[in-house]
Amino acid sequence: MSATPPARRARARLARLTALLAVLLVTVVGLGTPSASATAYPSPAGGTRQVGGSIGVHYAALGGPSGVLGGPLTDELATPSGYGRYNVFAGGSIYWTPATGAWAVGGAIRDRWSSLGWEAGPLGYPTSDERGTPNGRGRYGLFQGGAVYWSAGTGAHQVGGSIWDRYGALGWEAGPLGLPTTDELGTPNGLGRYNHFQGGSVYWSPATGAHGLYGAIRDRWAMAGWENSALGFPVSDEYAVPGGRAQDFQHGSISWTPGGGAVVVGATLPLGATPPGNQVITVVAPSATSTTATVTAWQRGPAGWSAVLGPVPARVGSGGVGQASESSTRTPAGTFSLTTAFGRAGNPGTALPYRQVDRSDWWVSDAGSPLYNTPARCAAGSCPFDERAGENLYAAGAVYDNAVVIDYNRAPVVRGAGSAFFLHIGNGSATAGCVSVDRAVLQQLMRWLDPRATPVISIGVG
Repeated sequence: MSATPPARRARARLARLTALLAVLLVTVVGLGTPSASATAYPSPAGGTRQVGGSIGVHYAALGGPSGVLGGPLTDELATPSGYGRYNVFAGGSIYWTPATGAWAVGGAIRDRWSSLGWEAGPLGYPTSDERGTPNGRGRYGLFQGGAVYWSAGTGAHQVGGSIWDRYGALGWEAGPLGLPTTDELGTPNGLGRYNHFQGGSVYWSPATGAHGLYGAIRDRWAMAGWENSALGFPVSDEYAVPGGRAQDFQHGSISWTPGGGAVVVGATLPLGATPPGNQVITVVAPSATSTTATVTAWQRGPAGWSAVLGPVPARVGSGGVGQASESSTRTPAGTFSLTTAFGRAGNPGTALPYRQVDRSDWWVSDAGSPLYNTPARCAAGSCPFDERAGENLYAAGAVYDNAVVIDYNRAPVVRGAGSAFFLHIGNGSATAGCVSVDRAVLQQLMRWLDPRATPVISIGVG
């Protein structure tokens, strides 16, 4: 997982410790070395191959050459890590470790395990042979880190970690989810993991844990934009309420009744933003003194608000976020319109009014000037304001190759309340009060901003 959950970290630590002990045993007493009493079996590839020890015992229990595995294709071999041993057969393989014993894996389940990195992948070593599901609709094999399920209709898919634990809590394939239809995948926003199943999904994030979704509630969440909606990730499983069902999410809930269907309750934007139009960029700092924040772009559609970009990292003022002034380096808290843009470089594709600046373009920060907190054009040395209290937009460098004006203290203008606040390109450092993001992110935001949608930026602590 992108951020490994505690249960999975514990399993990983145990597996590493077990591997180390096994290597020590191999070194000291020779555990796992080919058995002196190995049996030579005819190989489909010609000649004979040796199968012995625990692998040989299990092979014989499965019927030997006339069983499901067929004849051996290799002698007993060591896994690349040196922790385990295995033989390959015509119909699959048997893997052995001191911790797991010897188990067979074959067919589509083995193919999926292979595609995920064999024993070095997230599943680790097998801990069972292939089995039929109790309902008779599929097959599965257990591994140290989860399972691979297969059916003719769904194919073979891996389920692991906390998602597998939640799947089990919901009744495995006999529960409302049915069999998996995907492997574990990362969410598009990079914040979580998920598996889809025949009857629903399980979503996980470090902040929320793993929770199942299905039926009309899942359909409504999907319509709103999945985890990128204003609801965020689920924080509970579905539960009973008077007359229906409900499920809680990070920023609201969805309730369902037979008569009313699925209805979103809450779904507030970060910072409690209530934009006047259909576009908002939220800038959320973890504390008032933080110089870092996360930026998310939200679009309102028929199903409500959904994230179209982010969250992505941003830098804010070296003085944090709060009440701005001319004498501080704080980024102003509040919601402000985004109406114009500029840059040393050409227009990256924004529909906002855009001005390409040169060495005669300034932003006036002279609180004694009637031009305070407005753009101005004049040659250096001839400006009608104190140039030491102004910012030459071209001379500021690459951070202003593209920028969007944040309309803080613009109408009306309050002298000394702060000036020249922009959404601009970052250089890795805190700003003097602006909001900065990666160049590619800013240009994507600028192409998305639409003056017809009355875009705003909402900045605060949350």
